[in-house]
Amino acid sequence: MTGASPSPPRVTPTEGSHVEKPEKRDALSVGQEILAIPSSGLEPAQVFSLAMDRVTRLLSADRAMLFVWEPESSRLVARAGRGFRRDDLETISIKAGDGIVGQAFNDERILRSLSGAVSVAEDPFLALFPVRDAVAVPIRAAGQASGVLYAGRRAPRRTFSEQEVVLLLVIADRVGTALAHRHFVEGMGSHIGRLRELEVFLGHVLVGQERQDMLSRACEVGCRLAGVRVAALAMPAGSEDLKLAASAGLVASAITSWQADIGHGLTGEMFATHRPVLCRDLQSREGCEHDTLREAGMRGCLVVPVRLKHEAAGALYLADPEAREFTADEVAAVQVLASLLALGMENNRLYGEVRTAFEGMASAQDQLVQTEKARAVGAMAGGIANEFNNLLAIMLGKTQLMLPRAPEGPLREGLAAVEEAAWRAADIVRRLQSFAVTSMDDSAAPVDLASVVQDALALTRALWKDEAEARGTPIQVVTELVRVPQVDGQAPALREAVMNLILNALDAMPRGGRLRLTTRRVDGGAELEMTDSGEGMPEDVRRRIFDPFFTTRAPHRTGLGLSVVHGIVNRHHGSVRVRSEHGGGTTVTVWLPAGRAHAVESRPVPAGVLPERNRPTKTELSDRVLDSADIPLGDRGADHATESATVSILVIEDEEQMRTMLVDALSGAGHKVESATDGLTGLALFKGGHFDVVLTDLSLPECSGLDVARSVKRMQPDTPVVLVTGWGHLLNPERLRESGVDLMLVKPFRLERLLSILGEALRLRPSA
Repeated sequence: MTGASPSPPRVTPTEGSHVEKPEKRDALSVGQEILAIPSSGLEPAQVFSLAMDRVTRLLSADRAMLFVWEPESSRLVARAGRGFRRDDLETISIKAGDGIVGQAFNDERILRSLSGAVSVAEDPFLALFPVRDAVAVPIRAAGQASGVLYAGRRAPRRTFSEQEVVLLLVIADRVGTALAHRHFVEGMGSHIGRLRELEVFLGHVLVGQERQDMLSRACEVGCRLAGVRVAALAMPAGSEDLKLAASAGLVASAITSWQADIGHGLTGEMFATHRPVLCRDLQSREGCEHDTLREAGMRGCLVVPVRLKHEAAGALYLADPEAREFTADEVAAVQVLASLLALGMENNRLYGEVRTAFEGMASAQDQLVQTEKARAVGAMAGGIANEFNNLLAIMLGKTQLMLPRAPEGPLREGLAAVEEAAWRAADIVRRLQSFAVTSMDDSAAPVDLASVVQDALALTRALWKDEAEARGTPIQVVTELVRVPQVDGQAPALREAVMNLILNALDAMPRGGRLRLTTRRVDGGAELEMTDSGEGMPEDVRRRIFDPFFTTRAPHRTGLGLSVVHGIVNRHHGSVRVRSEHGGGTTVTVWLPAGRAHAVESRPVPAGVLPERNRPTKTELSDRVLDSADIPLGDRGADHATESATVSILVIEDEEQMRTMLVDALSGAGHKVESATDGLTGLALFKGGHFDVVLTDLSLPECSGLDVARSVKRMQPDTPVVLVTGWGHLLNPERLRESGVDLMLVKPFRLERLLSILGEALRLRPSA
């Protein structure tokens, strides 16, 4: 015990000196008084004050004190008291195990002292503040001791009865509940804060951001995520050394003298394991070569790999002047930051290469420039979309697992906002994926352009008819779909291109208007002409409409719609022309070459007539855009198929957070789940056990998800295999089916979708 007075203080009467003895009151009223201490909604100091009031008033204790454990100082610190001087409250602290208070905390049990004379060696606290009878009750919060509630009576008062000790225990329990609630709220607030930090940083890893600005922001965000003073980002500068690329909070002398060797110390351990490395105290670590951080006075340290394509491309150091532990949430958040940073660096490199190429082609024709832009963004999208989908799937999965447990109020609203933002990001990634270059080989088939236009109009009907009429801005749609040759292509992609053209035309007619769609045979191919009576556009805007991310309708649009159209038409070896005048409407003409197998021509459709099939509601349109669907690759099971109450599931996923989310979600649904971090380990588990369904990622160490599917089918042909991947919209279903994949779940996904596709997989089993 520190800071105690050399002699016992003179006790002054406390507020409300009139005390009521519990034995003179009925048990119900005493219980109600204690339960009136709120477990939430008040600051800890207010709860402590109410607890002291109940102890002194209901138990007639003339000395009472509440101690709270402080991990930083490893001591029990006085937070409230009665019968002590204010100076005593500000200076009293007790080591765990010292005297009646410290022993009650250590042993987590009630202790009493009935001795009136105690030596300093026996109990410094009781020696300085003597009482005839003392009781110390441990306070538990979140399953562990968090403090001690102490009460004492001086002579000639009677000793505490068993009933009074029980009342003291109940008061301690109320304080512990309040502390646990406070810790939970603070923890959830920290978690939401980290998600928001990551969400904001996500906006700084898009194409076109300055590399150094992105690296500096990553260091600043890392400090906030882990609650440290210093962050440093180092990149390989040779075979063994790392060069400092950016920092935050690091003194100038440390910046100039920075050195790190990938073969030694924390850095070497991180590069060897490709895992985060934690050190509670650099100053006490033997043989640590991080002289720069040690000389800067740093103690607690976390080193996280910046990984690109499963290789460590750098190291992110987070350090603090105080010795400290790092929580699992802090480490996980910094890992997500490092992944986003790696993707941003690759983005920056790819974008820099593309920008340099564009500058050298400034005098090329406009169509060639647009083609090269679409191809460049396609290469970028194909390289990063899968990683983004993995990250978004983790964020969405964790958020959806937390939402049912979150109480109503700001916390739940905050989680819902994070979920909504992640789905918006998922939509942008999905649309970015459509830029990826795909070959028009055996996946192409004869497509009737008139049918594609009919389907696109039907799928957008809720917008151009129902919603427009509800707003009082009717839009007249006129069609003239005549016989044209069939084209070789992909009907879903062409349908999306026509839908984007329709949606762009609707945006240009906010006050209503007329939209005309015409098909005709032209120059050995088929042509679609779409004319709207909208606002039109000036020449400088027309020249940029196919630029990715260019839009005149921000923030409601991302500027990807017409870029998607250009990319799809280009992959079909066609062309797009745009004529427009400011205030005079716009005409878009799409030409596609006739198919090699020559045309089975479509029958004409009367002008203005649309098919009644497939008319979606506005909600269905939103789901089409925002939600990734599970994609069936084989025949569905029989209608009479049933699901067992509990099934055995094998999950193979190398990303730890993603794997944990899948296991938690499936286990929470009552299923037996085992998991593996790579394909070979997963196949070994499958061979040695019995599993009803296998869920596997596509990109795995050692062997891919398709190798896993083929091996599973060789061992157990009837076991359904579900491929969980962020590449879903770009993969060939026929080739996946040939590899043994039955169903595909596209990242990110809703947890309900996960359980739904599990049911589909179970219905594929013959036993179903």
